[in-house]
Amino acid sequence: MSNEKLTGRAAERPLLLDEMATTPEAPPTEKVPPEVATYLNEQRLHVGGVPGNINMPSLLQKGEREGWQMHLPPGALLGQAGISGKRLERHEHRFVDHPQTEPMRPPWVGQSFQPRPASTMVAHGAMQRHNGKTIEPYYGVYGSDDRQVYYPSTYPWRCIGRIFTWTNWAGGGGWSWWGSGVLVGPRHVLTAGHVCPWGSGSWAMKFVPAYWNGSSASGPGAISWTSDFRGWNTNDTVAANDMAVLRLYDPIGSSLGWMGTKVYDSAWEGGQYWTLAGYPSAIAGGERPSYQQGISVLDDDNDGDAKELEHHGDATAGDSGGPFFGFWNGSPYAIGTTSGGEKITGTPFGWGDEDNNIEAGGSALVNLVLWAQANWP
Repeated sequence: MSNEKLTGRAAERPLLLDEMATTPEAPPTEKVPPEVATYLNEQRLHVGGVPGNINMPSLLQKGEREGWQMHLPPGALLGQAGISGKRLERHEHRFVDHPQTEPMRPPWVGQSFQPRPASTMVAHGAMQRHNGKTIEPYYGVYGSDDRQVYYPSTYPWRCIGRIFTWTNWAGGGGWSWWGSGVLVGPRHVLTAGHVCPWGSGSWAMKFVPAYWNGSSASGPGAISWTSDFRGWNTNDTVAANDMAVLRLYDPIGSSLGWMGTKVYDSAWEGGQYWTLAGYPSAIAGGERPSYQQGISVLDDDNDGDAKELEHHGDATAGDSGGPFFGFWNGSPYAIGTTSGGEKITGTPFGWGDEDNNIEAGGSALVNLVLWAQANWP
């Protein structure tokens, strides 16, 4: 889309790819506070399933040389279990006068509009569950795969992370699947609804921002387990409503920063403004993040106050829940969360055939984040 289509609205559109490329990085203006440095570099061990009458320090023993060992009782589990996961009725939670939520970049963090490229390292492969079963991905690559691995050291790239989901946490064992998400508040993460363990009696979700080869590039303390999640009252998968917010036990966004959110405007249709980022299994096995910039929204379909944003950016399994975002006045705002792929064929004479990737967005997305920020301080 040419800039002429946005006559009278030019100041409201996000940055184009060339503008991002020529905008200098914003350096940090303060040193990292000592308490933040300690927090991000301090590993925390969470142990669940232990009766309250057991004296945990007594289980810690000096090992050989400089090591320590802990003898956990039967039934103990590493991590933190989730508390609640519920669906909300959209008509009960509307913030009509709030078309966006605001981002936050800590003054000790530098910002870049394009991240630092890195090696793919791992060949493309199929997404697998922890038990080795293959998950059938959605195929959303158009032509050559244009996604690029990046190192998540700067803002806002460090706010994007990988989500690990357990559907039977009390039963032990590994995670059931993974997806992507982004910090949108101090302890708030935006993701896709289908990344969440709906209906699981014993579940857990771990969010690792700036996930890189098994840990966070921001430090071993930059992880948090999820206490609660909320999504809109729908059972759809790939759809305008496929969005959820997580409440983290730890407010790691206060140290790393977070993105804002905006309601998508159809006046932006066709403009190459958008970036998609996440942890697809097809790129580096999901062990490193990837991104693609300069994506256009081809069409948007309304479902009440939610929107399906259709595009031909590359997205496959593992990207689900990752942010679809742009930059306004130097700040990042997500307009959607990656839902999946939609392929409709077989219509008469090919009319209406569609093959698109879908972002869930609209005012329903902003309202959900506003609800989380208001109810989960």
